[in-house]
Amino acid sequence: MTSESAGPPWMAYHPDGSIHISGVPDRLLHHPEMQRRGIRLAYALKPGVVFRAAMDGPQFVVKVVDLDTEELPISRRLRGLSSPRNHAVPCEIYDDEHPLLIMPYLAQLYSLIVWDCPSLDRLLEIFQDLAEGVDFLHQQHIAHLDICYGNVVAALSQHVAEHPSLVIGRTYIIDFDTSRQLALGPGSQHAIALPPTQIRPPNGLKHFDPYSWDVYCLGQLYKKLIKDFSFVRQYSPRIAHWYAQWLIGDERGCHTPCRCRPTARTVCRVLSMLRVVSPIIEVCERLYDRYFVRSPTRP
Repeated sequence: MTSESAGPPWMAYHPDGSIHISGVPDRLLHHPEMQRRGIRLAYALKPGVVFRAAMDGPQFVVKVVDLDTEELPISRRLRGLSSPRNHAVPCEIYDDEHPLLIMPYLAQLYSLIVWDCPSLDRLLEIFQDLAEGVDFLHQQHIAHLDICYGNVVAALSQHVAEHPSLVIGRTYIIDFDTSRQLALGPGSQHAIALPPTQIRPPNGLKHFDPYSWDVYCLGQLYKKLIKDFSFVRQYSPRIAHWYAQWLIGDERGCHTPCRCRPTARTVCRVLSMLRVVSPIIEVCERLYDRYFVRSPTRP
């Protein structure tokens, strides 16, 4: 038994009629496009909306598009923009019936930190990669509005082997279902009402310059990556903490174009300069930690 509604959620059901939260509905299991591609969907990543293929077959994710959002037109726009600065995850759009996004299954950012982030310079390079993707969206007058740990993925070597259009070590932005296409660009756009987001707005604010909100969320994402990096490498880079806090800024609740934090373009430019001296910064910070920071007193 499956849901027959037009848009998501497309829920799967147990034989007794109860909802199967992690299940795949029959309409996707037997979908002609899945059959044609040899994609065997195994379980739901987001119940009723996003589904992952079985691990012993082609590695794809399929998303049922909500037509009440701007995800479909945004995905079409980004798919047609061939640029090395475009970090939207490559996807194919099936729209003979209800639109589906068919995308490669990629790794969580933690895997990138573990397997491909041995130094401060590489961490800052990942920061720059993320900022570049956000800046590209902003130059198209697109605000993502939900930049967070779960909405950015990374391509590792095994993904590129199956999907040659990907770039090893590159980050990709996903989930544009709360995103907006705007008439004005960064520096001109006034505050809008925020949609539901995974990152909590500061000071209980409900309206934000959408581009500035993306940068705020980027700063919060950097903090999470620094925490992962510090755990894996046993080194917590002060310069990265400072940089993330600069993006988070000191929010004043601007209703006009926000000046509480830098633009994504400025974030990219400053990171380029920081990376020139990052190897020296890392050596100095590690020496300081070794010789001048006292270890906690042991009982």
